[in-house]
Amino acid sequence: MPTYLSPGIYTRETDFSFYVKQISTSSAAMVGVAEKGPINKPVLVTSWEQFINRFGSYINESYLAYAARAFFDNGGAVLYVTRIAHLTDSTDRDTLTALKSSIVLQNREATPADALRIEAVNEGVWGDRLSISIEDGSLDPANHFNLVVRHKGDVVEVFKDLSMDETLPNHVELAINDRSDFILVQDLAAAMGTPSDRPALGVFTLSGGDNGLTDLADADFIGDPSQHTGLYGFDEIDALNLLMVPGVTTVPVINAGIAYAEGRKDLLFIADTPMHLEPLEAVDFRKGQGMYSHAAFNSSYAALYYPWLEISDPVNSRKKLVPPCGAVAGCIARSDQKTNVWNAPAGIDRGRIFNTLSLAYKTSRGERDVLYPEGVNVIAVFPDTGINIWGQKTLQSQPSAVDRINVRRLMMFMEEAISESSRFVVFEPNHPQTWRALGRLINPFLQDIKDKGGLYDFAFQCDEETNTPAVIDRNEMVARVFVKPTKTAEFIELNFILTSTGADFKEII
Repeated sequence: MPTYLSPGIYTRETDFSFYVKQISTSSAAMVGVAEKGPINKPVLVTSWEQFINRFGSYINESYLAYAARAFFDNGGAVLYVTRIAHLTDSTDRDTLTALKSSIVLQNREATPADALRIEAVNEGVWGDRLSISIEDGSLDPANHFNLVVRHKGDVVEVFKDLSMDETLPNHVELAINDRSDFILVQDLAAAMGTPSDRPALGVFTLSGGDNGLTDLADADFIGDPSQHTGLYGFDEIDALNLLMVPGVTTVPVINAGIAYAEGRKDLLFIADTPMHLEPLEAVDFRKGQGMYSHAAFNSSYAALYYPWLEISDPVNSRKKLVPPCGAVAGCIARSDQKTNVWNAPAGIDRGRIFNTLSLAYKTSRGERDVLYPEGVNVIAVFPDTGINIWGQKTLQSQPSAVDRINVRRLMMFMEEAISESSRFVVFEPNHPQTWRALGRLINPFLQDIKDKGGLYDFAFQCDEETNTPAVIDRNEMVARVFVKPTKTAEFIELNFILTSTGADFKEII
């Protein structure tokens, strides 16, 4: 208690206004092969146009761009992308086999010497389609030069009145390296400590790029936690909710995606079945039986979708099959934007898939009756509603509340939001005042979810029963949050009862 030495009014303030902050629920992440872009470094893109600018367009070797396009077409808005390439040693980033396109330009001296090294901003054969034009500058033609960058023959960047004098603000490295989206330059003469004349006039094409796809293996997609490669490139990004490796359906990659999601406990891993499967084969793939010999996929932090989608390929307008994960993630994001995280991302509204022509396999009701009990979420075609996600099960084998995606995502949302917002009690006195303060934080948050239909009921306990003297002596504080999550209506039974003309409904109902 404070000590008061003279009469007067003494004001004290206690802050009980802590509240649970809102968190993102529909940020997605993809790992895959791209035309260009930084390798093993997550990049945020918020539109298809941004994806093209950073990672290029569609390529034959990968479904990544197709999945990203489907994500944005179906309502997704926040996507982190990690481009991968082959490492000869998965534990060493320096063993990357992808190469940057480059060229060395010589100066205009009587005996030409190397003046500039120009390389693509990142690895890949895309850089072989870059060309550089060197022209005389306009302000001081005797000392300055212009550098024009072309990609596929189109002018994409122009840098004017550059200098080889590293003491000037228009020095070629200063003017280009922090501004160009396509190239990096190195003043070779400055690196050697000798001044250089301008590079020779002409048009020069970069070469030597390599996508690094030879010997590409599951390990490149999975990555290494010590190197933050592959899946582990997302370690430092907290605001993630959905994870995919589009079109990669090998068992090691799917198991790694599941393990990564389970380790974080804030992600749902969306897995694709292999492309050309019959319904019973899809069940075999999920359970590891028949032609497959792996252990059954079993996790509430993952979901499996079948079949693949048929689209009109933007490259040549031909029909093409693409994995469903990108469209599914987009539907989940759209569902969160329109409703709440505890609403099932399935059905004729929230599960509607756009910009899709058909499916690799059109299931019958009987086939869906076989697939869904085994945890395979079917994408189905209906005459009046188009193509819809018609299931929302996780891959958990044991029946429980979290064998449904809406409940698993609700739990992830509540756990993360409450954990993030409860940090104010760390190092606070472990006594009833702090316990009540935590309750004042959590109870309104859960009540709001209940009022909006996400919970049937809840209870919060943080008292002498959960915090015994032994618990307190260990410097621990224990709280319990009991929740009854809202379940979805998936099996609708309509009973039609015929009565006689004189029947009284009040007696029947």
